[in-house]
Amino acid sequence: MTLDQLEEAAGVATTATGGRIPVSDALKMAEKTRPWLAIFDHAGRPLHLGRTSRLASGEQRLILIPFDRGCTKPRCDKPPSLCAVHHVKDWVEGGETDIDGETFACDGCHALITKTETGWQTIKADDDHEFPGRTLWIPPKHIDPEQKPRINHCHHPEELLDRAIEAANGREPPDDDAA
Repeated sequence: MTLDQLEEAAGVATTATGGRIPVSDALKMAEKTRPWLAIFDHAGRPLHLGRTSRLASGEQRLILIPFDRGCTKPRCDKPPSLCAVHHVKDWVEGGETDIDGETFACDGCHALITKTETGWQTIKADDDHEFPGRTLWIPPKHIDPEQKPRINHCHHPEELLDRAIEAANGREPPDDDAA
């Protein structure tokens, strides 16, 4: 839920499994849990949470839930509860277990990420990208010869709504193949 929804105790919150419940119900559920405070920047990116071990911590998984909201591969609708934490830069190649370099990928999509000609690659969007910090998936050449990075809007329907409103108002939305 957003800070405004929390302050007003109104609206709809998204659960770790992708379900949507009234904020009032989420607050009642939270009364009996161990609370965690997650703070995000103006672009919605989580603050730095680093680790020296290979496996992501429970806290890192928790902070990925409201940011990624599920598997990040374009068109995949798997919720966070069915996802593993993926190192965008492979651990064996020096990738750190750091929230800036982690993302959600379900088992089926995670298996597609390989250093082969037929494998997908992942990168994080730069600060100047329309969706900074989000995970971009680069398809193999046999799927897209130009290997244009793609983003998953499935868990972020508001992005598609914003694009539709821009188009309806006569503004050309940025080109994005994964919409």
